[in-house]
Amino acid sequence: IRKITRGETIMPEKTRAFLVVAAQDAAGAERTGAPCVRLCYRVGENGTLQRAQMSMTARGGLMGIYEAPGLAAGQPERLARDIQAECTRRGYGGVVLDLEPAAEALPNAERLCAALGRLGVRHFVPEALCSCAPEGKVIVPAAVSGGSFAQMLDALCTRYGAENLCLDLVRTCSDFTMPSYTPDGRPISPEELAQLQETYLAQSFYSPELCCKYFTYRSRAGGAHFVLFDDGDTAAAKLRAARERGVGYVFLLYSEWSREAKALLGG
Repeated sequence: IRKITRGETIMPEKTRAFLVVAAQDAAGAERTGAPCVRLCYRVGENGTLQRAQMSMTARGGLMGIYEAPGLAAGQPERLARDIQAECTRRGYGGVVLDLEPAAEALPNAERLCAALGRLGVRHFVPEALCSCAPEGKVIVPAAVSGGSFAQMLDALCTRYGAENLCLDLVRTCSDFTMPSYTPDGRPISPEELAQLQETYLAQSFYSPELCCKYFTYRSRAGGAHFVLFDDGDTAAAKLRAARERGVGYVFLLYSEWSREAKALLGG
């Protein structure tokens, strides 16, 4: 992965945003008009590429491999050729390796990424695997509960190069009991978020630093709480920040953003 130095000028390409969808969500996601990462593939125990049932007319976007139990025992070069063939057949612009391989599979993960590079297949890997993929795009969660979202984004662009960066726009929705000594609060559902706002008549505020919304309340037991959450407005702000910096790619998980997806990315 090429690192850029501070002050270096790069002519960025337009940021490309994708909805990440499982097979059962594909029809709803396609109605938004946004390109999709189709997490419909796995590497089976015998090391071969397997596809979940999906529409024969599904084309475009990116191919997504969500698990690879057979990676360690497989033949990475053959797997890379099979991925290339599927990308050609379906018109995919590359493959997302959404994997957390076991330690024994890391050598084959590195060989797979090298083979994809030789074949000219664009590939995306989570940050934990970036050392295995020197030509890959790096997927990094785009969420902060403290500090500055803009500074985090600038640091990531400096480290990986904006054109090599793929932000995973995680939907934050967490309840922190104060004082909080960890960056991770208790995850809450959208329904619980709405219930808390209604119960405590909580007024929400926007934090430009966090690029997120928040409110506070005091529970009936007397404890102070800080609730941090995303919505369509904060997602749009994060997308703007990514585009201003020339970030190459943004991913949004459809199951988290289905209500806002069309307004954010459609058409």
